[in-house]
This record gives sequence, structure tokens and C-alpha cells, in this order.
Amino acid sequence: LGEIPSGWECLPLVDRSAYLSRGISPAYCEEGGILVLNQKCIRDSRVSFEKARRHDRARKSVSGREVMRLDALVNSTGVGTLGRVAMMPQCSEEAVVDSHVTIVRGSNDHESFFISSTLLNRQTEIESLGEGSTGQTELSRVALGSLPIIFPSSELISAYFDYTNTNQGKIESNDQ
Repeated sequence: LGEIPSGWECLPLVDRSAYLSRGISPAYCEEGGILVLNQKCIRDSRVSFEKARRHDRARKSVSGREVMRLDALVNSTGVGTLGRVAMMPQCSEEAVVDSHVTIVRGSNDHESFFISSTLLNRQTEIESLGEGSTGQTELSRVALGSLPIIFPSSELISAYFDYTNTNQGKIESNDQ
């Protein structure tokens, strides 16, 4: 990754992630329940809620597995979709992802935003981390977690967030 400025560090993604986990195996229902985002919802570096389905909470708890605004959502299975990344926008209701998507979250909004932004710029590299046979390619949490990321100081991450978060809010408003 080359030389980095003093005070910055190159670490595996997992070392700065507060949460790095695949989604649930949903028990689908037609009405009610909680929104489930799947691979079809992650396109063109954005989250679309149009192809989302619903999960019956009564059949399987999702407590603690909900996605949060600014989480990185990474498609983790299949040729052609593996490696696609999107930053979770503000959502009007609670949502989870299915088992084909990995959630990566920082320890606070600033770090989540930085991680999502970084992963959005490394989709091709993330896709190359997939393993398995043709058509059955998988991206493991371990492989994604081992991806080296250059992290600036917490102060710079916060400054980056403060500078760009207004634009992120405008993007989310326009998408809605």
C-alpha cells in the first residue's frame, strides 16, 4: 500500500470494525415483519429498498442484527454481485440484511462513514477476495476482515465526516 503519513496506520479491517457479520437467514412473510435487504438491493453503490422483502420476527429473532445508517453493506456471494458495496442510508423503518450480505460498522458514525467510503472505492479488490467454484463464489468474513485499510487519525476521520456528511444527507434526501 506504499508509504503512509506519520500517525496513520495500516490495519486489517477487522481491527477497526465494531461489527463485521453476515446477515440472517430470513423466514419470509408477505406483510408485517422487518425489512430484509438482499443482494438485489445493492446496486450502483446505492441501497434500493424496492426489491427488499420482509422477515417474520415471530419465527426468528433479529435482535442486535439490525443495520444502521452509514454501515457498509457488502454483497458476499455469487459471480457478478460479489464485492458490490453500498453505504446504508437513513431508513424509515428497522431493517436487516440476509445471509448473502455482510455488514461492516465502525465504532461510531465517523468511523462507519470512513469505512463505507473506503470500501466503496475498493469494490474490485473486494470482489477478488471471493473463494470457491464458478457460480458459488463466497466472500468470507475472515477474508473481508483481513483486507488492509489505511486509517488516518481519529481527528482526521472526524474532520472528513464533518466535511462530507452534509453531502451524504443531501444524497439520501434526493434518493428518497
